[in-house]
Amino acid sequence: MSGVGAASAVSLAGLAGCLDDGERTWMIPWSEGGGTDTYARQLGSLMEESLDESVMIDNRPGAGSLVGIEWLHDQDDDGFTFGTVNTPSWQFAWRLEDTDDWEPTSFEPIAYSGVFGYTIIVNDEHEIDDFGALRDAYADGDLENFAFQGAGHDSHIVSYLLRDEYDLEWDNIVPYDGGGEVNEAVISGEAPAGIATNTSAADVEATGNASAVVNLMDTDLEAFPEIDQITDYGESLSYITEFRLTQVAPPGTPEDERRELADAIEYAATHEETAEWEAETGNVVEYGGVDDAAADLEGAVDALEENIDFEAFEQRIEADAE
Repeated sequence: MSGVGAASAVSLAGLAGCLDDGERTWMIPWSEGGGTDTYARQLGSLMEESLDESVMIDNRPGAGSLVGIEWLHDQDDDGFTFGTVNTPSWQFAWRLEDTDDWEPTSFEPIAYSGVFGYTIIVNDEHEIDDFGALRDAYADGDLENFAFQGAGHDSHIVSYLLRDEYDLEWDNIVPYDGGGEVNEAVISGEAPAGIATNTSAADVEATGNASAVVNLMDTDLEAFPEIDQITDYGESLSYITEFRLTQVAPPGTPEDERRELADAIEYAATHEETAEWEAETGNVVEYGGVDDAAADLEGAVDALEENIDFEAFEQRIEADAE
């Protein structure tokens, strides 16, 4: 995975250039504009107030988030570099890749700051407003392509599950590099529909060109109070479609450094500005500290293996590639 994807860095304090002793790096393993990035940019400036230091958002997309996470694994354990991983999304990617160089349990927990998950968005020109109408459009051949967030990504297997267990009969699935690119593809009409996070779906609807039509999570979404629930059509998919935004540090980062970051995240997550943002966007902000994050990470891989046949999924990926 070395060298896959391009990193982009934006300092929330407006600083560019070399890092100094008062600047933290917050690695986001997805491109700008996706749900994970959106949360970080909301909380980052408030973290700066708590830390009295600048916080630089460093986007490192690729390989279903593993490019950025692998990079984070190799950084110094001084508390100045940390990242967001989406539990259980990153464990899914790690398990699928069968990575030997590191394990999810190697990282040090800091906090978690929110809950988000997947919705399906559709370009408005198709005049589809619920999951039943979307299924009919694919079954009738009116729609063919379905966008997801990268080959081997958890949204890849969700696409298969939607076809196999929920009768969404797409002809082709098209991988993009993260949620931001899926959003752009659906808004532009390049793809008629696709999987987006609920966080970015709210921004998609604001464009007036695309809408969310079904919530793939179990959590109700205030941003979409009338939206279809996937559980109206079958069993829950929350084990693979609902995530916690978990902040972690490189292996060996001392607890006191992590608790300082956790305190800053708590300040940002519970700040009145964030409460207003949460109310305006419908995003779910939820804080848990070091111990809560550690408990949340425990057993995530085991839970995935109980629900997913990874060997069968790998065979499907290989077949698609051929």
